[in-house]
Amino acid sequence: MKKITINKINEDIYYEKLDNGLDVYLYVNPNIQNNYVTFTTKYGSIYNEFNGKKYPNGIAHFLEHKVFSQKEDPQPEEFYGMTGAITNAYTTFKNTTYMFSGVNNICENICYLLDFVQNIYLTKESVESEKGIITQEINMCNDRPGDILYDAIRKNAIKVNPFKDSIIGTVKDIKSITKEMLEECYYNFYHPENMFLVVTGNFDKDEVMKVIKENQSNKTFKKYIPCKLKKYNEPLEVVKEKEIIKCNTDVPKMAYSIKIPILDIDKRKQSIMMYLIFNILFGDTSTFDEELKKDGIITNTLSYNLLDIDSHYIITLANTGDRYEELIEKIDNKLKDMVITDNDLERKKRVLISNEVFSYENIEMVNDMIVDNVIFDNTVPDNIIEVIKSITTKEINNLLKKIDFSNKSIVILKK
Repeated sequence: MKKITINKINEDIYYEKLDNGLDVYLYVNPNIQNNYVTFTTKYGSIYNEFNGKKYPNGIAHFLEHKVFSQKEDPQPEEFYGMTGAITNAYTTFKNTTYMFSGVNNICENICYLLDFVQNIYLTKESVESEKGIITQEINMCNDRPGDILYDAIRKNAIKVNPFKDSIIGTVKDIKSITKEMLEECYYNFYHPENMFLVVTGNFDKDEVMKVIKENQSNKTFKKYIPCKLKKYNEPLEVVKEKEIIKCNTDVPKMAYSIKIPILDIDKRKQSIMMYLIFNILFGDTSTFDEELKKDGIITNTLSYNLLDIDSHYIITLANTGDRYEELIEKIDNKLKDMVITDNDLERKKRVLISNEVFSYENIEMVNDMIVDNVIFDNTVPDNIIEVIKSITTKEINNLLKKIDFSNKSIVILKK
């Protein structure tokens, strides 16, 4: 096993690539009792056009549902329930992750996780039955103001990149999915070469690695051929500058999104700098936040979200309240008059570094961090503290000069 020592934190993450291509990451914390394990394929909703064929939106999420349906009992929920653990799964734009959390029987539970995810059972009847369940889920999402808002943000900011589409798909998409389509996607993307396992908690790393290797050595897989994914030429301009959507919401919701091209600099560092900029300008300790709360324009701090669509960032500030037009004007003015001081930057850097350090006290956060980093660029960086420390006010202000903050899209939900 290779040891990745996180500099300035002195935490160790162990890594090994197995003979079949599966990447395994282990993090041991002897001071906690629980274990949290994730098994991830680098396959999410945006990979619906590959090898020259287009698949319906929502097929990755549909596949997540069907992987949980095993031919023989006990089903995953029943198995983990018997061992006192819990299990779940989720699909994002770039990955699908299966997990369990529990104190005991970690080796047995890991083997079962590997077994059920690496063994799909599909029938035409079960696929048709699942369509009704997912249709209900879609209808629920279509009734939730938060989901309506973030779907509109993406559609109004993104023109051609599949990030614009819902992860779950539409009812029309779901109706068109077949057993054969699901099998094609499963066998193309659910291969050890395209997957990784992350184990975090209190366990014997050598014993766990031995069990994982034995489990995988008893299985055979076809030769892995990476899929040829479609490339997208996303334009700089947003699709729609402003939209007001009528829906069933008690209080209006506003989202202010900026579309920013990813520059030819270190991408990880740029994303950290974007976070620092918007936290300094609009975070809960900013003068902006203090003044707008004092004037009653907002009651809660603006939420911040950064969506990385590979060629651009979609940065969104969102809030709830009746005085959204005043809020939009205030954000406009703030983005025209930005000053990042040394004191502001150093204070936020210290907070960010502190968050990085304390995240290792939570095994779920460590696991999520590893998953996010592997999906980001197939690495677990050991120098993140140094990267944060190296950011200067000059770099931040130079970055600000290169950003067109007028390339924005605003969505308002109201009755």
